[in-house]
Amino acid sequence: MNAALPSEKKILVVEDEAGIRNNILLMLKIERFAAVGAENGRVALELARRHQPDLILCDINMPEMDGFAVLETLRAEPGFADTPFVFLTALDDRASLRRGMNLGADDYLTKPFTRDELMAAVNARLRKHETSTQALAARLLTKAASLKEKFRARTVGEDAWGPLLDVDPAETTGKIADATILFSDIRNFTTYSERLTAGEIAEFLNAYLQQACAPVLACGGRIMKFLGDGVMALFEPIAGAANDSHAKRAIRASVAMQLASRGFRDWIRQRHRSRGLPDFSIGVGLHTGEVLLCVVGTAGQGEFTVIGDTVNVASRLEGQTKELGWAIVASDTTIVSAGAGVSIGGRQPVQLRGRSAPTLVHEVIGVEADIATDAPVELPAEMRDAMAANARIAAGAAKEALGITLRQVMSAAPDKPFSVRGYKVQSRIGQGGSSSVYLAERESDGQQVVLKILNLSLGSYDALLQRFIQEFDIISAIDHPNVVKIYDRGFSEDLAYIAMEYFPGGTLSDIIRRGLTPRQALSLLAQAAAGLREIHHHGIVHRDVKPANLMARADGTIALVDFGIAKRLGQNAGGTLHGEVFGTPYYISPEQTEARAVTARSDIYSLGVIFHEMLTRRRPFEAEGVAEVLALHTRAPRPKLPQPLAEYQDLLDRMLAVDPERRYPSADALLHAIDEVWTREAVRVMRSGN
Repeated sequence: MNAALPSEKKILVVEDEAGIRNNILLMLKIERFAAVGAENGRVALELARRHQPDLILCDINMPEMDGFAVLETLRAEPGFADTPFVFLTALDDRASLRRGMNLGADDYLTKPFTRDELMAAVNARLRKHETSTQALAARLLTKAASLKEKFRARTVGEDAWGPLLDVDPAETTGKIADATILFSDIRNFTTYSERLTAGEIAEFLNAYLQQACAPVLACGGRIMKFLGDGVMALFEPIAGAANDSHAKRAIRASVAMQLASRGFRDWIRQRHRSRGLPDFSIGVGLHTGEVLLCVVGTAGQGEFTVIGDTVNVASRLEGQTKELGWAIVASDTTIVSAGAGVSIGGRQPVQLRGRSAPTLVHEVIGVEADIATDAPVELPAEMRDAMAANARIAAGAAKEALGITLRQVMSAAPDKPFSVRGYKVQSRIGQGGSSSVYLAERESDGQQVVLKILNLSLGSYDALLQRFIQEFDIISAIDHPNVVKIYDRGFSEDLAYIAMEYFPGGTLSDIIRRGLTPRQALSLLAQAAAGLREIHHHGIVHRDVKPANLMARADGTIALVDFGIAKRLGQNAGGTLHGEVFGTPYYISPEQTEARAVTARSDIYSLGVIFHEMLTRRRPFEAEGVAEVLALHTRAPRPKLPQPLAEYQDLLDRMLAVDPERRYPSADALLHAIDEVWTREAVRVMRSGN
């Protein structure tokens, strides 16, 4: 498998013959394409989902999964519904050509082919796709730059929208009509966009919008515009339907969209169970009044749209759903126009920007169902194409918006205040090779947190990103006083951030340097063991337990941090791991030095090394080189404590046993042993009268 795809035009080459694959990759890279290769269909699907290529070149006859199966699988996923796909094949029979085209292939390139033939096919497909996407975007999408500004806003309320269109009335022609305008958007979309990859955002948006638009069409509405995570729809009068007003049909569509959004929660949970995402929900704003239906733009290239004060009010009412906590906010005009059959919850006046008098609004909680809004609706092919284009543009805009903000934080003066969504950065408190660490204040409650911003472009992107995602996934489900709390995370294409608990007391290394009494060392050992017990009960082995990864709060308690190389062992702590040598040499267990099976007992060994250091202020195994240190863990005699510390020798020996089977079998057993030592020492002190 080749390296990760850069941010240029990305081409995925799927070919099982290494010589042909490498030759194609070389030709593409010479032309400055970001090309990556897959040796079979299974690997191709993994790479496509991870990197969202702009074009796929795929062989047909391959082991494990042939090219037809690859194409059929990808076309079934919303994120790849219109990704250009070209078959590379020696087959020239009509049946194969017809089968590929029926599955959604865009072109065939027959082997052997020349460099010029390859480049002509690639450039033609990319140009055609780009032209099609731009045409759809001009007709149905807001500009990517506008979406970036929207997604950079801390909250997307009424002020974030501004005027929808800057239109010169003298350049518009059309008709004036009485209609109802619907606006909807996704709650907490910024959180979703920060915690998911660009490909995952596009897939998620595409899947949701298909469910959201179906009720609009079923109720006789017209989708006017996609707005990243939002939709704008128009409901006009229908001839012969005087008793079923456009206002009531818009309300029915809104209620049906809400029901669809609740069902979509299961899709999110199943697809992204471990990402710490909020429950999926949407807000809908409705207003009825006079609108202008017109074409905006130059002749032959204009965009059909709807403008007017009614549109602006509906947009701002959607923004009010956040302030009021209502799922659907409808103006009094819409409720009156809808007539009987609408169930109302709350009712109150709100002050909208640009209006001198308050606007009376209602919370819609239900409506009589004269038509089936859940019946299957076939979305037009053009609309599905527009959804896919919108999803890609919105995903890229959301990621770029976060990247801009994080780059601004990192380039600002260390003591210059700056805001990241939900956090006010106060000062820089640390700087590493690939990360900067800031002290920040959480805006919701004023609590101090640590904001760690990672530069993913400085190292192996895939490895750093995987470690970043894993650390949040592992800890977010754990709530224990001896395990660090991670509050939030987000990542763009080249930067990422983690918001975590702030430890004013520094690391255990700092505490050891200041010196500890044996009793204090035993107390800290118990706290660290309690943290290990909690993560082991969650089926996690830390693999890098060391003083720098145990940090102190203001009250003196310590917590386990940095789960970047931690691994899940299954549903219990009895599992094992095999693999590379990992961990920090001075604290690594003997089995880790030889890449043997790693269990919870490996963490207990590392904690034993720390206990020796807390008691004596030096590590038990030290040498000039790393190889020598690793050898000492396996072959050197176990360290003997000075006579005043002899009562801790048995505890230390069992933690530092070379054979894992001779160590404490669990952190529970270790805590029990610590309690026994603590009790014996307490009794001795009492008897001595000290």
